[in-house]
Amino acid sequence: MNTTQVSSSARLPQLSWFMAFKAVADKQSFTEASRELCLTQSAISQQVAKLEAVLRTKLFYRGGRHIQLTEDGQRLLLQVNQPIQELMGVVDGFHNNAEHYTLHIEMEPVFSRQVVSKLLPKFLAQHPNLLVGQMLTTNHFDFLPQTELAIKWGDGEWEGFDSQFLCSLDYVPVCSPEYLKRKPLTVPADLAKANIIHDRDNFDWKYWLNYYPVARLELQKCHYASESQVVMSLAMSGLGVAVCAYQQIQEELADGRLVMPFPELKVRHQRAYYILTRKNKSLSPQAHSFMQFVREAMLT
Repeated sequence: MNTTQVSSSARLPQLSWFMAFKAVADKQSFTEASRELCLTQSAISQQVAKLEAVLRTKLFYRGGRHIQLTEDGQRLLLQVNQPIQELMGVVDGFHNNAEHYTLHIEMEPVFSRQVVSKLLPKFLAQHPNLLVGQMLTTNHFDFLPQTELAIKWGDGEWEGFDSQFLCSLDYVPVCSPEYLKRKPLTVPADLAKANIIHDRDNFDWKYWLNYYPVARLELQKCHYASESQVVMSLAMSGLGVAVCAYQQIQEELADGRLVMPFPELKVRHQRAYYILTRKNKSLSPQAHSFMQFVREAMLT
C-alpha cells in the first residue's frame, strides 16, 4: 500500500467545502449561502470549519451578523474562483451538447404573465432544444443554484448581482367604471374620500403622491395585496382605486374593465425592471440569447 498516497488523499478537502466557502465569501453571509446551496446554515458552517481545519487557518472573521474574509480567506478566494468557474464550464459544456437544455429564470409573476409568456413561443421557435423553467417570486429574491438570471422590479441595486436596466413603467390611478359611477372622481382631491388599494408597502401610492399631493388621503387605512396582479383585480372588482402601471393594463383599459379618472396624471416610477445575474458567474449561450431577445422586445 502506498501510505504517502493515502495520507495525501486524506488531507484533500472535498469540493463541497470549497463551494460552501465560496458561497459564504460571495454572499458575506452564512444564511444567504445556505439558501443558495439549498443546505442548512449548520451544514454550511460545518463545511467551512472542516476546510479551515484542513488548511490550518481561519478564513473568516465572525462578528455577529457581519462576515469578513481574513487575509488567508481573500487569498483562497482568488485561487479557487477560476477552478470552480472552469468546473462549471465543463458542466455547461455537457448541457450544451445534451438533447435539451433547461434555462432557469426567476421573475415577477406579472412580468411573466404579460411579457415573457407572450414572447416565449417566438423565442423557443428559434431554440427548439431549449426548455424554460420559471420561478415566480414577489417581495423576495431566491435565485436558486440552478437559476442563471432573474427579471426583478427594484432600484437596480442587489448585493452580489450585476443588474441591467430593462424597462420603466408609468403609474396612474385606476378603478372600475362601476366604482367611478358610485363615487365620482372629478379632481384629485376626491381621492381622499375613495377606498384606496395599494401594493406591497404602499410605496407606489407614496411616490405618485409626491407629484400630485392629495390632502387627507390616509394610506394607513387601505386595502392591500402583496402582488400587483391582485391589486389590479381588486380595482376591477369595484373595491376602490389603485395606482397601476399604465403599460401593464392596456387590455383592461381597452375592454373597459378599468378606467383612468385622471389619465393625464401619470408618473414615471423611479423603480424599474432589471435583468440580474450573479457577479463573476459565466452564463450559458442560451441565457445570453434570452437576455438579448427580451431586451430587443422591450425596444419595440
